Amino acid sequence: MNIFMIVAQSSVVETSGKKPNWPYQLHKGFIVGIGNSSTIQLAKEKAMLNVKAQIVTSVADNISTSSELKNTEITTDNLAKTFQSYSDIITSKSGKQDYLIGISQANITEIYWEKLLDKKTKNITYQYFVKYPFSSFDLAKLVQEFVEKDNQLTLELENALKMLDNFKSIEEIKESQSVLASLYQIFIDQRKAKAMIGIEKCDQLLKSVLVHNEESTLGIIKYSLYIGQRRITSVNKPVISAECAIIEEKKLGGEICELQYRYDECYGDTDNKIKVTYMFGNAKTDHVFFFDITENKANLNVIGTIRIGEGKIEGEEMKNAKCKIEVKSKFDSPVNINNITLEWKQFGVVCDVPMNETISGKGVHTIEFSIPLLPLASISTQKHPENKINGKITYKSTNDKQINVTRIYQRDYITAW
Repeated sequence: MNIFMIVAQSSVVETSGKKPNWPYQLHKGFIVGIGNSSTIQLAKEKAMLNVKAQIVTSVADNISTSSELKNTEITTDNLAKTFQSYSDIITSKSGKQDYLIGISQANITEIYWEKLLDKKTKNITYQYFVKYPFSSFDLAKLVQEFVEKDNQLTLELENALKMLDNFKSIEEIKESQSVLASLYQIFIDQRKAKAMIGIEKCDQLLKSVLVHNEESTLGIIKYSLYIGQRRITSVNKPVISAECAIIEEKKLGGEICELQYRYDECYGDTDNKIKVTYMFGNAKTDHVFFFDITENKANLNVIGTIRIGEGKIEGEEMKNAKCKIEVKSKFDSPVNINNITLEWKQFGVVCDVPMNETISGKGVHTIEFSIPLLPLASISTQKHPENKINGKITYKSTNDKQINVTRIYQRDYITAW
């Protein structure tokens, strides 16, 4: 309601003193704030709000006619909200006091109030006037500070968006997300849309995190976090679940994370596994690491008849005879055969053959190799069908350093001669 209409309908029953001229006149370097309410205190508060509204309007008018803030939707309401947001986001960092917070009752130079009686309703109201200093210098200062803060926020927007292209950690993405969310609430122009695009990109990045196995071995899980082809880090602690394994040590937060575990309570005939789960806000990523407690074990047994084929006959000797030995592997783990020794002690014959052959998988495998030199007559099963062969196979798991030996004892064999 217009102030003059209020006065016309009411009669003054009390005042703060002699009525001055300034409440209804323009005074250079000052603003007159007016407030009306049922109590004198509320009227005074409304008068101060009116002062702030006039200052905001003056700044908004000045900014909207300048060329420094192009494409900015400047209105009194938007600017007032922006002022308050700038106070919360920026001034806490710069140490400057906010414009609206700086407008306080302590700066009032004069006040005047009237107690009014409504002639029709007999209701009592208070009309409060404050004379507040506000010069052209004050206006220019506010405009300048607004522009500086606006430029500072633009820089923050650009830095936050740039970080989404150069991040090295989950925390950098979340920091950008936090900054962009704050800026989104502040901006009133096209930068608001840019901030939203950045927020959506943050969400997509966090949802695309993968846990990647980094050459884990039995007893030690090694993994990294990836977004696309980029390895990243995170201070987040994962949730680790294991049915039988016992986690003994964790090394987290680096580019390659490690989990050391015991598996002595696990069985070899089941799917043993450890699950690693990360939560990044509402985004979840996990990986199941399967392990075989027998992967470092090796066990070979000779089966069937050993066969020795022809090579090159030179006089009474057979050179490079082809030998085949069938073995059965108890475990799936790869086994490296290092050496095979064959013996006919009754004839004083010992053949030591260095090997470097790997077999993989549980079940039957055939080992084929050449025997450099054998005596024809004494080794021949055609001449000596009762002959037996002895010896040993030396081997180890490719995942372990322990040397294993399988004995060949009184085994049947057949020669091609």
